[in-house]
Amino acid sequence: MKIDLHCHSTCSDGTYAPTEVVQRAHAAGIEVLALTDHDTLLGIDEASIAANACGMQLINGVEISCEHTLSGGYGKNKSTNKIIHVLGLDFSDRQQMHETLQQLQDSRASRGQRITEKLSELLAIDYDELWQQVCVKAGNNPQAVGRAHIGQVLYERGEVKTVQKAFDKYLADNKPAYVPIEALSMERGIELIQACGGKAVLAHPTRYHLSATRVRKLISEFAALGGEACELPANSEPLSTRRMVDRSIEEHQLAASIGSDFHGSNMPWRRLGDVPKLEANQRGIWQSFKHTL
Repeated sequence: MKIDLHCHSTCSDGTYAPTEVVQRAHAAGIEVLALTDHDTLLGIDEASIAANACGMQLINGVEISCEHTLSGGYGKNKSTNKIIHVLGLDFSDRQQMHETLQQLQDSRASRGQRITEKLSELLAIDYDELWQQVCVKAGNNPQAVGRAHIGQVLYERGEVKTVQKAFDKYLADNKPAYVPIEALSMERGIELIQACGGKAVLAHPTRYHLSATRVRKLISEFAALGGEACELPANSEPLSTRRMVDRSIEEHQLAASIGSDFHGSNMPWRRLGDVPKLEANQRGIWQSFKHTL
């Protein structure tokens, strides 16, 4: 059975509408899909209709932005605050989830505006012009604005040579145009997912610009807070990275989750269905879903 439990639509920072994401997943041979837009459930109903039409199974999903402080370093790096992404999968209480996340979603629009304000000053660009271009890139939905949209606009305007350069120079954590996002604590995010009847999964643990020691610590702390599973590194990551995560999953008795983190044309290297395979001793989180697969 081909499974992909992490992807995005235009309801957050993806480039394809929920229906097209599902249709593309179906064309890729995926039988079980979770649409996991950032801090919103707005695409699930549309995706569900498309999945039924394709004969696929759609799992309720969301990717929640959570704040977490990692300690244990030295000197000025003794502790570091990070936005950690936690996937909620197979939850049933969509109303409670939606109401809690709406507050975060409202903050997303103001965050996008504040980042745009900083960039307009840094690059001597008219704010209204830049914000309009960003909104268009986000499907005229200010609440959907993410840094990927802003980076794409900077690239298309010729301000940077690649979208990644926009992050490296302006948008990444602690860069000149960075604005932190309002977030739940990681503990509260896990509690919310479980209160809504779902499974909490640590998303892409090796993509937070952490040392190997801190990646292991993050997985350990996620497990200690009651998280159920850890997403496996992408196939493009080094084998040594995969082995490190495998060992942490085994040590903390977590289930494994797999997902492409597909966003669409703004990140073409992430393809629907391009997910890692489980090791023989690993348990897939989908084996614990209430809905029979």
